[in-house]
Amino acid sequence: MAQVNQIGKVPFMGKKFWKAIGKKIGGIGGWVYDDCNKGLMQNNTQKHSLSPQYKKYKDNDMRRFTDNKRLKNKRYPLEGRSLFTIGTPHVTMLLTGDTIGGLRGTKATKTGITMAFRPKDAPKIIGNKARGYDIVGLNTKNIRLIKVEMIKQFKKNKVKFIKKNIVINVGK
Repeated sequence: MAQVNQIGKVPFMGKKFWKAIGKKIGGIGGWVYDDCNKGLMQNNTQKHSLSPQYKKYKDNDMRRFTDNKRLKNKRYPLEGRSLFTIGTPHVTMLLTGDTIGGLRGTKATKTGITMAFRPKDAPKIIGNKARGYDIVGLNTKNIRLIKVEMIKQFKKNKVKFIKKNIVINVGK
């Protein structure tokens, strides 16, 4: 039985809830991935134009024009990789999907979750943020989606709580 003095202690959210939210936010197929695929950044800007040179390379499957080999980058090799967004007319931050795919919940508590990218992706994330392509944080759409999930959880927990007997002690 739940007693009146325990009402304030009923946990509406918990680690399990926040871990589930973390899975909805991050990784391939998560909310941030879907936003990037549409050209929507987490700072609420969208449809950034590609530079003419970068667009040419993307249209050419990130291959050099001289020998048709993939562009070389020691930190992020492209050779032998599947590329997600060849031919897109705007910035998506999803060339290989590695950066967004690496977004994961790292620590869930009863009150929230910490999301993080892989440390090796930090230079790429910071460099693109300087260009206005911000994938750090959450945009207003994703914050609204979290609020919707919280309301669903509140309603679900309210039903669980109401089903319990409530004892009200009056006096001594």
